[in-house]
Amino acid sequence: MTTIMVYSEAGGVTKTTTAVSLAMVAALSGFKTTLIDLDPRGAATKWIGSYPEESWQHVGAILADENPEGWAEDLAIDSGWDDNLRIIPSSRSLSNRERDYEDHAELRLATALEGHTAEIRIIDCPNRQGGTLTQNALAASDKVIYAATANQDGIDGVEGAQESVAKFRKSREAIGAPCRLSEAGIVVGAVKETVMTKVSVKALERLRETGLVLTPIIPNRTIVDQSRMTGEWYGKFDKGEPVFAAYQQIFSAFINA
Repeated sequence: MTTIMVYSEAGGVTKTTTAVSLAMVAALSGFKTTLIDLDPRGAATKWIGSYPEESWQHVGAILADENPEGWAEDLAIDSGWDDNLRIIPSSRSLSNRERDYEDHAELRLATALEGHTAEIRIIDCPNRQGGTLTQNALAASDKVIYAATANQDGIDGVEGAQESVAKFRKSREAIGAPCRLSEAGIVVGAVKETVMTKVSVKALERLRETGLVLTPIIPNRTIVDQSRMTGEWYGKFDKGEPVFAAYQQIFSAFINA
């Protein structure tokens, strides 16, 4: 069982595209996979278009309960995209959980995932620093993948996320608690590789200096945005093949490491 959080502290840096793409690649590779939409914007939920029967049946129910052991298995619903992919949807009301300061509130997602049958769990995180939502993702995950674009926002988002990860590790160490979270790397997405601007070239250089950039770089294709608008998986279109293939290579290298 592997739980991966896709994280950046900047918006518009392909975080949701990376989370959804890796989840779908995992499912198509034969892994039982659950995508957890932990972002109150619900971008992953809207893209896939799978909603629960009851309005309360979303990830916020997990974070609102003091002991949600095993709830992930009950709340995960079929994605409709592939038999191996389920999703725990988000809701706008999830933002209310950021004000939850009860003891051990940051462990509720990890508790809910106990006994969950998915082999791969991927969390689409909000682009926030250190609040309860992010803390739940940090505590539940084995690995963090940083999502970035080749610009200053991409750099800032990764740097902020790395700082939050470092603080989380330090806090766990300070109380003598186990911390299995490791950095898996940076996925750089939506890169216009044919006509790359000076800004993009410089940003890529800065990101590569971290030693964490995963290859290949994800190319920019308009079919991805079009598919998000229509609620479809871009990988089923010929124009989406270069993006799909790039995420496949990253997932294969990552899962076999």
